[in-house]
Amino acid sequence: MDLRLRARTLLQREDLALVDLWIQYWSRGGDCDPFEFDAFIHDLLPDSWFDMCALAGAIDDLAYETSS
Repeated sequence: MDLRLRARTLLQREDLALVDLWIQYWSRGGDCDPFEFDAFIHDLLPDSWFDMCALAGAIDDLAYETSS
């Protein structure tokens, strides 16, 4: 599944906000600010290898935390 789609799907949960995902992304070295991150998640900004790796780690972390 596409990482951006996984992020949007994860954000549809009521217990998770965009800022929660952005904080995880940023702590993993992502370099977008929250507004750019929102645009990035919604396919309005081009992807790069580094951003996608940081996003993948953030999604995995939050998916694991919310499933526990």
